[in-house]
Amino acid sequence: MTPDRMYALAAGLGEAKNRQDVTAALTFMHDDMELTSPAWGAVARGKAQNAALLTHFFASYPDYNVRFEGYVANEEYFVGWGTVRMTMADEASDAKGMVPNRQLITIPVTIRMTFKDDLIATEHFMCDLAQIAAQSGLSIDRMWANIFGASPQSASA
Repeated sequence: MTPDRMYALAAGLGEAKNRQDVTAALTFMHDDMELTSPAWGAVARGKAQNAALLTHFFASYPDYNVRFEGYVANEEYFVGWGTVRMTMADEASDAKGMVPNRQLITIPVTIRMTFKDDLIATEHFMCDLAQIAAQSGLSIDRMWANIFGASPQSASA
């Protein structure tokens, strides 16, 4: 697959996600698509899990918008970088009193993809959870505990 085709698929998926259009996003994904996002502790395998994950994520961040600022690609990998802008909705708050400040979050992101059968086979979405927490007015320790069930200090011990 050519780097231009990889970019076209990555950009198409990004635009579908920017519209919060789960159905359109799935058209860019291979049936065995695996999405990983370490900051969120998220792994979704297959279209059904990806649809569920995206649906939940868009409820939490209804104005999600990603823009690529650059990319590199070869016959095996695509790596794009850019900026994500999003606002945490009230639906993202948990029972522990984590109420977001409704401020726009702007963070850098790096996305690595692989491809199969002219579709996206894997997406590895890398961002900084501490920046999301800080810009949302939330404690990183609380946010981490909400996602992973432990504090960052106990996770590294």
